[in-house]
Amino acid sequence: MATALLALTLLALATTVQAVDPTTGSFPTRDTYAHPEALVDVEWLAAHLDDPNVRIVDARMPFERALYDAAHIPGAVFANVFALPLAPPDAFAATIGALGIGNDTTVIVVEAGTGEWCARLWWALRYHGHEDVRILNGGMRQWVMAGGALSSEAPVVSPAVFVPDVQAHWWAAIDEVRAAIDDPDVTLVDAIHSPSYTGDMNYFGRAGHIPSAVNLPTVNLTDTGMQTVLPPTDLSRVLQRAGLDPSKRHITYCGAGLVGAFGAFVLHLMGFDDVALYLGGLMEWVADPSNPMATVP
Repeated sequence: MATALLALTLLALATTVQAVDPTTGSFPTRDTYAHPEALVDVEWLAAHLDDPNVRIVDARMPFERALYDAAHIPGAVFANVFALPLAPPDAFAATIGALGIGNDTTVIVVEAGTGEWCARLWWALRYHGHEDVRILNGGMRQWVMAGGALSSEAPVVSPAVFVPDVQAHWWAAIDEVRAAIDDPDVTLVDAIHSPSYTGDMNYFGRAGHIPSAVNLPTVNLTDTGMQTVLPPTDLSRVLQRAGLDPSKRHITYCGAGLVGAFGAFVLHLMGFDDVALYLGGLMEWVADPSNPMATVP
């Protein structure tokens, strides 16, 4: 498990911008996000720090727990998204409720920067029927740069009741992924950086990607300097070059549902209405030798 987590962490930390296919897809150029409510900026969060209906969840990487203990946004609770129980729904609900999150809570998820890690919590809440969950754009980097308040005090949290309402369309199981390979109405989206997709680097025991998948490295979706999500016009160009069609179903994946969740978040942000995450990712896929893999010559 430790080796697998290290591999996933290295992928999540990749910061080299990867090339994208120059072909133009049918995605229109947008000058606004389709779902701007999915992102909040530091000004919004600063104005809502004392709102009792807002719960900030610090979802930095597990090895960054000491950084949270030393300095976090006041009132923020820490959550290890990699250890979050996703099934059965009651187990997820108990964990989320213990964080002080109820069905009417506005949840703000935060990480060190872009959101590539904490998006797994965003996706998990959406899958369990909680729509009012947002990512802090630029995470702790932007918060600190803006002079936001910091605290080392452990917050006092009153448990809440969270009743899950599973939205199954957010989660793609392995059988659906197998069927998607030859389904023209479904696009598989590999969110791992390009050397893994092409097969030049092998992180998972079998090199390459799931056949028919389009490569959309999540590093291409962010401003790596500011650690923020790209503006909508820039994202539009990236999605166009990847040839994505918003009328189709899109299934994102990575190694085990981390940067893949961020890919799903960005597609939702830009108006893709039918998006799912293949949570098992390549770690599950390559374990079955009958599952095919493809490489780029």
